Amino acid sequence: MKTIAIIPSAGMGKRFNSTIPKQFLKINGIEILAHTLLKFQNAKSIDEIIIASHKDFVSKTEKLVNKYRINKVKNIVIGGKERQDSVYSALKILSANKNDLICVHDAVRPLIKSKEIDELIEFAKKKKSVIAAKKAVDTIKTGGRFVESTLDRNRIWIVQTPQIFSYKILIDAFQKAYKENFYGTDESSIVERIGIKIFFYQLKSDNRKITLKEDFDFAKRFLT
Repeated sequence: MKTIAIIPSAGMGKRFNSTIPKQFLKINGIEILAHTLLKFQNAKSIDEIIIASHKDFVSKTEKLVNKYRINKVKNIVIGGKERQDSVYSALKILSANKNDLICVHDAVRPLIKSKEIDELIEFAKKKKSVIAAKKAVDTIKTGGRFVESTLDRNRIWIVQTPQIFSYKILIDAFQKAYKENFYGTDESSIVERIGIKIFFYQLKSDNRKITLKEDFDFAKRFLT
């Protein structure tokens, strides 16, 4: 059994209001994408890395991979319009057995620790379908302009990445999604539709996604 990481990196980060995609912005002299890739490069459980890049930034991504000698990167594919399309572009070119693990992680979630990646993979080897998440600590309410209901926070999880599934589970779920013209916001929302039980894995460290400027400033304190 091998473990392949897919890093979707085709987003343009429009909400961040930057002149270049935020994954190429530098924190402490190193590109955010490189910070993320290096965590997977240094994770003992990761055998290969596939990057899904925007077509205009393939060359820039290749140069970054070479610059930091990230030799686990085996391919850079052209990503799609949506995250789901980018992940599927990577899935389709894989040479994988049905029980191999596919680990999908956001390009702009660089705070994940290599040790936690390894711990997640060990858990996923037993469970086959695992997503990184954090238990909600705040009170969660639903509504538009006014409160409609209060949810039981003991049953609320804040979902993150990595999200890890066996190759067969993930490819079957994606094929069904495209057949039915369904688009999910993450891999687990796609896998749920084929009736697979997905297990939560509670992360110990901060693993926030860099979406806004304040996330960027926060990451500066932890990335070296």
